Amino acid sequence: MTKSITTQAETVGEAIKDALEILQLTIDDVHIHVKRPAGTSMFGLKRVLAEVTITERENTNSIQEESEKIPAGVRIHDGQLEVRFGKQAYPIIVPTPGVELLINGIECTGRMILEPTDRVECEAITEEVNTQLVIQLSDDQMIATALVTPGKRITRTVQNTPWKQVLKIQAIEEVHVFNELTIDSLMEELHRMGVDPSYMSMNGIQQAVNTLEFSEFVVARGILPIESQDARLDIHLNFKKPEGDDDAPIDFREHNFIPTVKAGQLIATYIPAVQGVNGINVLGVTYKVKPPKDVIVRPGPTVDSILHKLYAKIDGRPVIEWRSKLAKIYVNREYRHAADVSLESGNIHFEGDVWIGGSVHPSMFIAASGFITIMRNCTKASIRGTKSVFIQGSIFSSTVTVGIQEKVITIMINDLKEILDYLRNIDSALVQIFALRGENPEEVPPFILKQVIQLLLEQKYAAFTDMNRHFIQVVKNHTRRLDQEWLGLAERLYQLFVDPLREEHTNVLYLRKLIEKANQLIEIYGEEIRPESVLQAAFALNSILYSNGDIHIRSKGVYNCSLTALQDITIKGVCRGGEVIAGRHIELDETGSPAGVKTCIQTNAGGIIQIGKAYPGTWIQIGSQHHEILQIRQHVTAKLNEEGLLSIK
Repeated sequence: MTKSITTQAETVGEAIKDALEILQLTIDDVHIHVKRPAGTSMFGLKRVLAEVTITERENTNSIQEESEKIPAGVRIHDGQLEVRFGKQAYPIIVPTPGVELLINGIECTGRMILEPTDRVECEAITEEVNTQLVIQLSDDQMIATALVTPGKRITRTVQNTPWKQVLKIQAIEEVHVFNELTIDSLMEELHRMGVDPSYMSMNGIQQAVNTLEFSEFVVARGILPIESQDARLDIHLNFKKPEGDDDAPIDFREHNFIPTVKAGQLIATYIPAVQGVNGINVLGVTYKVKPPKDVIVRPGPTVDSILHKLYAKIDGRPVIEWRSKLAKIYVNREYRHAADVSLESGNIHFEGDVWIGGSVHPSMFIAASGFITIMRNCTKASIRGTKSVFIQGSIFSSTVTVGIQEKVITIMINDLKEILDYLRNIDSALVQIFALRGENPEEVPPFILKQVIQLLLEQKYAAFTDMNRHFIQVVKNHTRRLDQEWLGLAERLYQLFVDPLREEHTNVLYLRKLIEKANQLIEIYGEEIRPESVLQAAFALNSILYSNGDIHIRSKGVYNCSLTALQDITIKGVCRGGEVIAGRHIELDETGSPAGVKTCIQTNAGGIIQIGKAYPGTWIQIGSQHHEILQIRQHVTAKLNEEGLLSIK
């Protein structure tokens, strides 16, 4: 059953709107019959309301048939909007984007019902968008890029249509793309941004002004820098321990696996540094490259250096030590002594590795610049290794040190820094003294300069004399452990400031060379070495153990010992009495004793202490925080928390 309703309102449009709201239909679903337009009664005394009858359409076919009967409608003909009205229907017009529709001078954007009294204007809109140009500089200002969006002109024409009661106005578009950029205008914009004309790319600019689609062009390019290449040392050895049978016996000497080389074998190749080339950005500003970092290669007496290639002179263990930019390379020989080290054999001093097949007797001394391996025990002796010490047996009442020369170097560096300050002050004082006399200090005779230096030392820098003599003596005491450059520096200090008879080197240039040499040593040795040393034994009693790397006690533990390691300490077995100090981590099976023997375990603020079983008397210290264990505790882990307080779990 079709719906139908008759409504009255002040205008036909309002009457139609009210009827559609009541029927809950759209204007496309109904047939509109205007029974009476709005007006006034005879003599104009009374306003007459418009009356409209709305009837629901039954189907599309009936709508088409009904439409054909209705003469009213609207169309576009020759670009003009034409409207005609019938007695039973009013036309409807719908604007679309690109078309401007004015009814009675008011722009309409939605569906509108036309009335006979309406003044209707319809016109297609023509649009024009200008060319857009954006110039961007890269972060390093080496490249200027132009982003070009061409302009476009859109010309529209209203499309002709047949008569329709509901007309949706359509416009035909014609788009014309153009680029109004010119070479001069683009170059002017680049110049305004500060781009140097000599770095503008005319090829890129030409492409930018000719493009008819959105594109990106490089319109200026600086001179790219060539970065410096640091020197490096290519190692031709495999320091990774080969995999073997898991059930095979462990060779404790191979804790830090080091390969062996044959005489003539290539160890490493030095690749020199390459200085880079400065660049210039598009603004004409120079981009300076960083200078390359060099590597100072110091081949030992057992290594040949030929055209930047380092070869082993002998069979042995290759050793490469790094300290900042200094690399020392040498090959250690091995001295093998199958018997005990006793009064009969004498003490052992050897530049290389030492292997002892027996024990070390009381009062005996072993020193080596490489690895020391002792197959049995060490009793009341002194062992000093530079790289690592492996003792298969036990240590009784002995002193065993590994890498102790690093501690000596640290002390010497601190002293040398003070000496260097004095040397610079003395140099400045000499310049001032001779400037007052109108003389050039570099041309002063040596005997006069010697006298002036002695007066400065006596009257102004008295403390320097004692400090200098002490430094020279320390170098002499550790001649075996120090490189030649330390000995040379001490000799220069002695000749210039101590020896009263040596005047040939008493000149300002010699002093400044001395200052330069001291500064180089501080730069090289001031940075801590990366230690890989190990001190390893099965058991220790009443002994002093020191390592600039790690300490490992493999089975029975330690009693009343002092252990110090710059890195980690691991003790299998018990740790009763004495002290255990490490720079990083400490791992212990058992500490203290049921009798409460005091045992101190200490590490730095960033370290961790792990104890399997802690008896009373165990004193734990991390950084400045400490705690004493008063009752037996299992599986103890101690470290500092985020607040810097000691946490023990």
